[in-house]
Parts: sequence; structure tokens; C-alpha cells
Amino acid sequence: MVLKFKDNNNITEALDVSSLGAIRFSSLEDPVLGYDEETRQSTGEIKKKRAELVFGDKKKISSRVTFPPTAEIETFKWREAVELVNPEFHLTYIAAQDGNREYYELDIYAEGLKKSTAQKAAANSTQSGESDKNKK
Repeated sequence: MVLKFKDNNNITEALDVSSLGAIRFSSLEDPVLGYDEETRQSTGEIKKKRAELVFGDKKKISSRVTFPPTAEIETFKWREAVELVNPEFHLTYIAAQDGNREYYELDIYAEGLKKSTAQKAAANSTQSGESDKNKK
């Protein structure tokens, strides 16, 4: 799997997603609800779900990730190791204007979350190590 950056409606591939380091679930955010332009009222329909995730091993960066309304992200716990399902990274460059500084904005989208396979492997090796001790 690679990091995919959206550039002028084309997805370009960059570094391997593993270069982000560990990804941990932090918290659910309020979903984005539909809005009726005529009545200026919320429709109550969930348009997008959002969660705060923490990326990195030693130097950690917190970032919001946006998911489709069908994604099941409500079952994850704080600090649980997770993996992004089909992530897209949309990098926007904002040029300097009128004395303001230039900056980049990174929006992360994914189809869903799943428990980290690295965490599962570590748990399985710990369990097998304990069962080996019990056999002795």
C-alpha cells in the first residue's frame, strides 16, 4: 500500500504508508450532517464520519480523518492500534498572499478502519510464548 496524494483530480503515489509509523485511534468527532438549502435546517442524514487519529512512533502527529457514512468506526477504543482502509491523502498548497505565510493543508480520507495486523501478530506471539511456558 502506498500514500496516495490527489493532484488535479489525479491520484499520485508517493511513500509507503508504513512510513507514517504506528496509527492509533484517538476519538470520534461529530459527524457531518446533511443540510437543506431551502429550509436552512439540518436533514439529520450523516454525510461523513470523522475521527481523530495519532500517527507516528516517537514523534506523534494528531490528524482528523474523514470516512464515508457507512464506515464502522464507532467500536474502536482510545489508543487502539489501527490501519486505514484505502486511504487517500489530499495535499493542498496555499500560496502566500498579502503578507500571509504560505502553508500546506493535508486532508486524509479513508474507506474505513481495521485493527492493526502488527498488533494482532504481537498479541499472538505473546500468547504462543505463554502457552510454551505452560507446557514446560
